Amino acid sequence: MTQEEPADRAGLSSRYLGSIERGAVSASVTVLGRLARALRINPCDFDRAAATSKVVAF
Repeated sequence: MTQEEPADRAGLSSRYLGSIERGAVSASVTVLGRLARALRINPCDFDRAAATSKVVAF
């Protein structure tokens, strides 16, 4: 899956999604919810990944 696919599904630009992935910007709860829906995952998975130091790649 490319960055463009989940970005399009979430209504975000791929550039913005890349900025989130690199840690250049912080995503709001609303954006995380939209990304979770686009990726078909539970929004809590982002928190679990951060807590266990797993990388969530798009």
